[in-house]
Amino acid sequence: MTDRERRAWLRFLIVVAAAALGETLGFWQRLPSSDLLLPLFFGGAAFYLTAGMTAPRDRSGGNVRYWRGRKIDDE
Repeated sequence: MTDRERRAWLRFLIVVAAAALGETLGFWQRLPSSDLLLPLFFGGAAFYLTAGMTAPRDRSGGNVRYWRGRKIDDE
């Protein structure tokens, strides 16, 4: 498992936990139509707030070339 996959799974777990928390709070407070809206809101907020977790760490951008597993510097 690569580091990127691990971060993606962690982000998924955070979003699912936030949705479960929203559903629990809605059930606990007995709010109307909270079965759909609160989990959606909490999960969406967690998804938005964790957007940078799966971004690549190296932001050099452009076309990166490799030779035998090492980056090639054009300069």
